[in-house]
Amino acid sequence: MKTYVATNNPGKLRELKALFAKSPLQIVTPRKHIDLSVVESAPNYRGNALLKAQALAAALRDKHVSAAVLADDSGLEIDALEGRPGVHSARYGGPEMGWPARRAALLAELRGIPPYRRGARFVCALVLVEAHGEPLAVTGEVRGYILESESGTGGFGYDSVFLYPPFGRSFASLSEKEKNAVSHRARAAEAMLAMLSDRRGQPTMI
Repeated sequence: MKTYVATNNPGKLRELKALFAKSPLQIVTPRKHIDLSVVESAPNYRGNALLKAQALAAALRDKHVSAAVLADDSGLEIDALEGRPGVHSARYGGPEMGWPARRAALLAELRGIPPYRRGARFVCALVLVEAHGEPLAVTGEVRGYILESESGTGGFGYDSVFLYPPFGRSFASLSEKEKNAVSHRARAAEAMLAMLSDRRGQPTMI
């Protein structure tokens, strides 16, 4: 099933293509002339993912394209910050701030916070909107800790400050295969495929 992804984030797109590579969903990107910008005004990840999916689905219909749309909304929630930055993760520090400065600002806000209070979780919501039927929505999460300084050069976003305890390394220090086996996005993808399998009565793979 051809499935357009509502994202401008190349890191997310790369991971989603890998996670759904062996599934019934054929992940593709819309042509560049389709505007993917959406005001993320919902109070939670699922709401924002639905806004993105519905906006792209409407834009595709205007181009006379009937296809499924997959959207992701994700964020980092830190215990010591009472769940911040959460749904505002991509805008933490201001929408014009670049990711290196954003990570630096986050680490500065946490300076002096002891390790046992630096617990955090990544959360990912995936919403699938098909040409017919109700949207499907799932959530995945993974827990870890916020490092005191960046580690690793891979990944994107907050990966270099997020320590994954079972591996003892940051997400940015993992290979793509390692991260895609344990990440919040991987767990959401697994839940989405399980939901599709239950609905259609056929096995899916991830």
